[in-house]
Amino acid sequence: MLKILIIDDDNIVLLVQRKLLERCGFHTPIFSFTRGEKALEFLKEENSSQPFLIFLDINMPGMNGWQFLNEIRNRKVHHTIYVIMVTSSINQLDKEMAEKYENVIGFMEKPVTAKDCLRIKGSSEIKRYFKND
Repeated sequence: MLKILIIDDDNIVLLVQRKLLERCGFHTPIFSFTRGEKALEFLKEENSSQPFLIFLDINMPGMNGWQFLNEIRNRKVHHTIYVIMVTSSINQLDKEMAEKYENVIGFMEKPVTAKDCLRIKGSSEIKRYFKND
């Protein structure tokens, strides 16, 4: 079963994204983290065959989204991890940089919408996890 992580330093964003995902039929465990370091600890403790979909904010204090992606790559976390970069940035360089990470399957501006959720559920990388929807 696919598990979802939302990583964002804003508690309101965490709440809104969780509610939206639930309303859009993401019937899977959803975990929220305000710090990338805590999310990495969580991933290290999880079953290594477990797939994850991560909604990752870019700009956060402490470990930012890029540092989080580098840690996943450097630590060779043994999970199937799919990342959607979620940001308020409109900087084209951010999008170009995201494309350099093999785990990143999407890039979207805040706020995430119901239309975004449908697109995510239909993406070739993860649609198999939603075949009963």
